[in-house]
Amino acid sequence: MRRAHDFYETPAWQTRALLRHQPDISGVVLDPCVGAGSIASVLRRPGVTIRTNDWDRVHTADHHLDASSADLYTAVGAVDWVITNPPYTMPLCLEMVARAVEHARVGVALLLRISFREPTRHRHPRGPWLAAHPISRVLTLPRYSYTQDGRTDAVTTEWCLWLRRPLTASEPAILSLCDDLK
Repeated sequence: MRRAHDFYETPAWQTRALLRHQPDISGVVLDPCVGAGSIASVLRRPGVTIRTNDWDRVHTADHHLDASSADLYTAVGAVDWVITNPPYTMPLCLEMVARAVEHARVGVALLLRISFREPTRHRHPRGPWLAAHPISRVLTLPRYSYTQDGRTDAVTTEWCLWLRRPLTASEPAILSLCDDLK
């Protein structure tokens, strides 16, 4: 059984792994699905201004708007990065990803199921969108039990990054983060 609003808190080690492999994250960072703030708390450091949103008013956030709506980006203003662990329910997830990629000035880092990259065409057509908006980097994480019951989930998650700049020679496009456990 899925949790309400697809709420599965991101462990700090996963966000630290993102920062270790994408250290240029700075400026105004929006977490549009902040939940309890686990990602934002790791990102909060000198040179980073955090803006938060969560549709669920149970969670403390700067805004409580639909993360797939342009209204959120109008309310927040210009953002350099969008970083979050969005709900995986389709087509909502794809709508949130598309909105983030449209508005972030520097980059987007979203914690997504590995199956997000499957080029589906029918029920939830990610294939055409992904072809038009290719992912710049993929940082695949070890399986983790988001339910914290000691069992792994059915799928692997990964940080999918869309960058407005080309990768440098030291930035592999695909990286398995097996050594980034806690």
